[in-house]
Amino acid sequence: MVVPLDDYAQYANVRGRSGAAIGEGELVPILPASPGRRYGLHPELRDLAPLFAATKLTVVCNVGTLVAPLTRAQYVGGTGKAPRNLFSHSDQQLQWQGLVPNALATTGWGGRVADATNAGNMIFGIPGVLSLAGDALFSIGETSIPLALPGDGNNGLAGDIESPSGRLRYESMNRLLRVDRDSTIVGKAADIMALALASAEKINAVFNGQVAAVDTAFQGVDSGLAQQLRKVATLIAGRGVLGVQRQIFYCALGGFDTHSSQRSEHGDRMRELGPALAAFQRATDALVVGSQVTAFTLSDFGRTFRVNANAGTDHGWGSHHLVLGGAVKGGTFYGKFPTLALAGPDDAGDEGQWIPTTAMDQYGATLASWFGVPAAALPQLFPNVQTFANPVLGFV
Repeated sequence: MVVPLDDYAQYANVRGRSGAAIGEGELVPILPASPGRRYGLHPELRDLAPLFAATKLTVVCNVGTLVAPLTRAQYVGGTGKAPRNLFSHSDQQLQWQGLVPNALATTGWGGRVADATNAGNMIFGIPGVLSLAGDALFSIGETSIPLALPGDGNNGLAGDIESPSGRLRYESMNRLLRVDRDSTIVGKAADIMALALASAEKINAVFNGQVAAVDTAFQGVDSGLAQQLRKVATLIAGRGVLGVQRQIFYCALGGFDTHSSQRSEHGDRMRELGPALAAFQRATDALVVGSQVTAFTLSDFGRTFRVNANAGTDHGWGSHHLVLGGAVKGGTFYGKFPTLALAGPDDAGDEGQWIPTTAMDQYGATLASWFGVPAAALPQLFPNVQTFANPVLGFV
């Protein structure tokens, strides 16, 4: 995704002998203010280069799950503490989304941020966290109940509720939700159903309208991720109708487990990611909320720098991440770009599995701080963040 140009030989020394290599001339040049050397974005991220130049995009380098700062010598020698179940997709996704190190998380940090900031709306009860990609640990709080919107856009109950008979059925169901509440579990289930029905009705009204600024921004960009982000932009545009003051949205893009055909498979993912993020930024700028909306990427881990026998890559550790928006202090890199040397100072072994130099806790705490979480409350949301010297990195 991000390749050094001034130090391209370091990259080419390993990748250049494989079918996974991206040619020096294919990369889209960017010049971050720090470290002040030229890098190149993946060619399919060309739409993001102008945003980097306009300081609306930053790259946070070598981010990953950590329990405490960790060096290669500590990891290899077994003297440092590493997260559990590294290189496991399911475990690392839960750790990235839950951020409760070496423990089973029941809430996600997006949901906990919503708890701490009372995100959402008190008038219509629109949840503070909305997922456009199904259920996700990230969106679950202690008190915040997320709303997962279906991908086909059909929110709420099936069937016609506008006809007299349909309306009667709908109102009867709502009455049933208010009875038989002696059981705590039944009562809670009824509350969640009632919240979902009320939210769906209001959200459908927003989705059924047309927003010219959003339509124009996404013209010609119609991937799965773009459709999710388009809905997010539409919901932001309808915030007045929804009565929403502050919200967190969750979208997802899969298919990064590139054990074979790294060049083409990863290229397809970048082809979806770059135009979708650029269109989303165009939409928020056109809605005059660009400085009030920040988009950022999450993952489970990067890929090995060494290419395998199938022209693919295997499970890595640290990875670079994009943060985008009008409030972002962009045009520069945050964190330390790894030394691209197998068995080098940043490698956990000899495959190019970079030991993170920026903790996911720091990344999340920085975004939570921008969203309105007080500094004193950050350790409650991110129990491990005080292990690191700089809990808030200042990229937004």
